[in-house]
Amino acid sequence: MHMNDLYLLSSLKLASGISIKNRLFLSSIGLDLANHSGECSDELINFYKKIIDGGVGMIKIGNSTVSPFSHLHERGLALYELKHAQALKPIFEYAHEKNALVVVQLQHYGAQGSSKYTGCPLLSPSGQFCQKMKKKFPEDSVIAMSSNDIETVIEEFAHSAWLVQQAGGKAIQIQAANGYLISSFLSPYTNKRVDDYGGTPQKRSLILIKIIKAIQAKTNNNLSIFVRLGIDDCFDNGEGQKPEYLQEVIRDLEQLNIDGIECSMCVGETFHRFLSGYHQDIKDRIFSGASIIKSFTTKIPVGCTGLVSSIADAEELLQRYKIDYIGMSRALFADPRLLPKFFENSKVNACRFDGFCFQDKSNPKLDQVYCCVNPDYLRDPQTKYE
Repeated sequence: MHMNDLYLLSSLKLASGISIKNRLFLSSIGLDLANHSGECSDELINFYKKIIDGGVGMIKIGNSTVSPFSHLHERGLALYELKHAQALKPIFEYAHEKNALVVVQLQHYGAQGSSKYTGCPLLSPSGQFCQKMKKKFPEDSVIAMSSNDIETVIEEFAHSAWLVQQAGGKAIQIQAANGYLISSFLSPYTNKRVDDYGGTPQKRSLILIKIIKAIQAKTNNNLSIFVRLGIDDCFDNGEGQKPEYLQEVIRDLEQLNIDGIECSMCVGETFHRFLSGYHQDIKDRIFSGASIIKSFTTKIPVGCTGLVSSIADAEELLQRYKIDYIGMSRALFADPRLLPKFFENSKVNACRFDGFCFQDKSNPKLDQVYCCVNPDYLRDPQTKYE
């Protein structure tokens, strides 16, 4: 197949004026390889350089916490001091040379974080603990946020975005999916508030809208903003977030001229469904949901990620679900050269989608995430999972 035959390789023009060379991106992946003070390490820089060399149009640098009071992993990225942003400069500069867009994901872990590294209670809309995290960190406590807490978090996101801009970054993504703080406000499963921040989909999204406005004000509307949006909590009992609840939220986001929505699904209690192998029904569910979100907007590019296994798979999904861009995380972690190998017709290190890389994150015997097939990150065969 010739390059010109792939819709995946066509360019995408964003509202901010940025043009992305193709529609394939690295979705956020928490490798937890930062330095102990939260700065991007040489290991991480080299990882992202290899992904950029593979020809993707955009990379998302995952899970940069906006707050010293919100952490999950000892070597997780941080982004609340200037030194944290400056440590990302080599990636910004390298991506600029290779015509790739770097998007820094801003994260607040909320009730899916841990007090282990902060000594502080976890923040949530309504004081509800994630059941998975409660089993993992039973000594942690969760509090319902006051209006002052909410204003503080809004300012933390704006400050982190400003730091990215100061270091020469062009784009950020707000993590509003997967059960983390902003996602927990958006979902009726975790948001039981009866004030301005709860009760209807639009009220539940108010914190997200305020964060975007605060970022735009702090950066003089000169920073590209993406949102990773949780569209489905993936419960089967009717609980939680669903794509159809988000129509008015999408219209509000349209008014803010953001550059893209990346659809994601699952929260702490349901994430095992995504990580326990390759399940076609789960893949169909997330892409069908993204197609619903796409039907709500003619203005915002809509992307999606989830169990995308190959370049041919990415192309087929783009065409079938009529979305604008598509992400991979595990498949590109397994082989950053998926795109050139597709045209070379050479053998790839294909992801097995066994979820062992995610289990590495919780393994106290390991210091980082490993892979079953990538020789640069190969897991010790002595490390075994069920």
